[in-house]
Amino acid sequence: MKNKLSDLRDHLFAQLEAVREATDENLAKEVSRAQSVSDISRVLIESAKVEIDYFRHIGGENSASSFIESKPALPPVNRS
Repeated sequence: MKNKLSDLRDHLFAQLEAVREATDENLAKEVSRAQSVSDISRVLIESAKVEIDYFRHIGGENSASSFIESKPALPPVNRS
């Protein structure tokens, strides 16, 4: 599986739409599903933060990342 951060955003917006469009009888189910998606997304975002911190500390780019698409300029940490 080669999902990117943009795919996560797409899933989050799709779930938001599902909650918004849910009927009264399906609303509780969609809210529960949205909570699960949110919890998993939070873990993925925390993982991405760890990757960014790692690249920042080694003074490199995120080209080795399979999750983060862009290559932001991350200054190396001042090691003095």
